[in-house]
Amino acid sequence: MSDKITVDSDVLGKITKYASTPVFSGLGADFVILRSKACLRVKRFLLQDEACKLLPSERVNNCLKKRISKDKGVIVKYNSVTKAACYSNLQSCGSVWNCPVCAAKISEQRRTELKKGIAQHRKNGGYVYLLTLTNSHHYGDNLEQLMAGQKKALKYLWSDRKTKEHFAKIGKIGHITASEVTHGKNGFHPHFHILIFSDREIDIKALQEFIAHEWQHCCRKAKLKEPSLEHGCDITDGSFADRYVAKWGIEEEMTKGHIKKGREGGLTPFDLLRLSEAGCERSGRLFQQYAAAYKGKRQLNWSNGLKKLLLVEEVTDKEAAEREDEESVEEQELALEIWRLILIYKKRGEVLKAIELDKLDSANRFDMLIEDLAQRYVIEYQDKMMRDADMISARAEYLEESALA
Repeated sequence: MSDKITVDSDVLGKITKYASTPVFSGLGADFVILRSKACLRVKRFLLQDEACKLLPSERVNNCLKKRISKDKGVIVKYNSVTKAACYSNLQSCGSVWNCPVCAAKISEQRRTELKKGIAQHRKNGGYVYLLTLTNSHHYGDNLEQLMAGQKKALKYLWSDRKTKEHFAKIGKIGHITASEVTHGKNGFHPHFHILIFSDREIDIKALQEFIAHEWQHCCRKAKLKEPSLEHGCDITDGSFADRYVAKWGIEEEMTKGHIKKGREGGLTPFDLLRLSEAGCERSGRLFQQYAAAYKGKRQLNWSNGLKKLLLVEEVTDKEAAEREDEESVEEQELALEIWRLILIYKKRGEVLKAIELDKLDSANRFDMLIEDLAQRYVIEYQDKMMRDADMISARAEYLEESALA
């Protein structure tokens, strides 16, 4: 979408017709919670803008910026129950890796799936365990090569005859694999978190000892640096699995794999994005490396037949990102000139926040925000407005002369 705005008297009137003072009255716990959630969403939109700057050729650049239908403006919807506002008629990129806004929605969908799957499995009398696998790595190791090697090692682990027999013996019926990565003093640290579903209780210590040795063998076979028996493999019981799943979808974290704090000062990909936004060019380059390595990857992989067994529906990342709140109703349609102003000044999150808070106390935050953006544009783009006005005038004269000819 072009940043160009042709501002004439009608448009200025449309943009600057509001002039009331917002009321910042305290409305108790609901107001505080809503304001907190709105502030977090503002940060996600700003992080998305940073991702656009770092990844100019990726779909994240159009996400919640370009309209789906050119016949309609940008629609703002509002849910009176959840007291949340959202946009409609805007494209979504559906990237859980590159886009903080889509990642929040997709990860909530995945958290719901995990929670439902675990509940159904336990209802069937089963048990769930959390397995973590990693390997040794050093600063400067290539992330894509590390990931390719780990993928190969994991394939060896699942397909090895000895491993298959052992898992069958302990009643394993399926697994879910989550890919995560952090960056720290030893460079990128990709690793797997795997939920193991079993039909019986497992001796954790014995299973960890078995998998630790097998994982070492698989890493050697995949030509990876060999992990230690102590750090390459870790297994915890169902309570830890519950805690892991519970973190998915928490508003502050957006997604566990991107936002959780790494050990010993490790940074998540969105930590890198925040540092890049603050001016750290190195962090920006690291985020670009990460985005290239994870492009096209799935956040969660369920073993064959497990979703069907646990009555969990198939929903793609794009479908999860594009799902709209069915209870929301149209609040207003933003004029294209106003939407362009909002994009120029990166205020998409602020607009939703203002509308939500205005609905609580009937203030004028949204109106004042738009007026402020219009005034800023008039001051900062005065030369551009004059050039646009000259072009409009010249075009009108040409059309008039053509009609008389």
